[in-house]
Amino acid sequence: MSKEKFQLPDRYKTVGNSVWNEFTQLAIEHKPLNLGQGFPDFPAPDYVTKALADVAAGEEALLHQYTRGFGHVRLVNALSKLYSKLIGRPIDAFSEILVTSGAYEALFSSIGGHTRPGDEFIIIEPFFDCYEPMVLAAGGKPVYIPLRPKSTTGNGPTTSADWVLDPDELASKFNSNTKAIILNTPLNPLGKVFTVDELTTIANLCKKWNTLCISDEVYEWMTYKPNKHVRIGEFYY
Repeated sequence: MSKEKFQLPDRYKTVGNSVWNEFTQLAIEHKPLNLGQGFPDFPAPDYVTKALADVAAGEEALLHQYTRGFGHVRLVNALSKLYSKLIGRPIDAFSEILVTSGAYEALFSSIGGHTRPGDEFIIIEPFFDCYEPMVLAAGGKPVYIPLRPKSTTGNGPTTSADWVLDPDELASKFNSNTKAIILNTPLNPLGKVFTVDELTTIANLCKKWNTLCISDEVYEWMTYKPNKHVRIGEFYY
């Protein structure tokens, strides 16, 4: 039997081993203090585990069957109520909310569902490791722009806020082939929280070039004073 028929498809051949697989294996072998993935060393709150146990042991059999494909009705209604207040406009629970199995599926679906061969995706460096392979696998073209350190006077330590996009350089990355820019705020791995001015610049460029902004805000609830998390969705309406 020829193995060539079952080789990895070309669209995945550029995808290397995940850094998480690499570091997890190293942690298993060498047993260090693993700071790479942020595993909490404390249990979930009792009310969370109790609610899960109540559902699992409950008499409502339909809760163990297929749910609505776009998200359970109670869940999307709750998300609509929460994010309508945060975004500042009504969000329709049944036409504007899609529940996925974690951020990976959300990103994979958002990128794959909008990509034609040759579409360009602006990726801000440094970036979470899945953005690039997802764009490549979908047939898109990554276009990179780095965060650069501001010139400082030497007063105090350098922080993540000192890493910024050059507005002119950013504008030069947009063109008629740009399908989307991938924004991560707060940003992994720097911890940078994008400011209102920075988000306004990005939003205006997206509007000018009719470009999507795929905003990965998975750390939105881990923003600490004096920083404030601002959702770029607020700028589109």
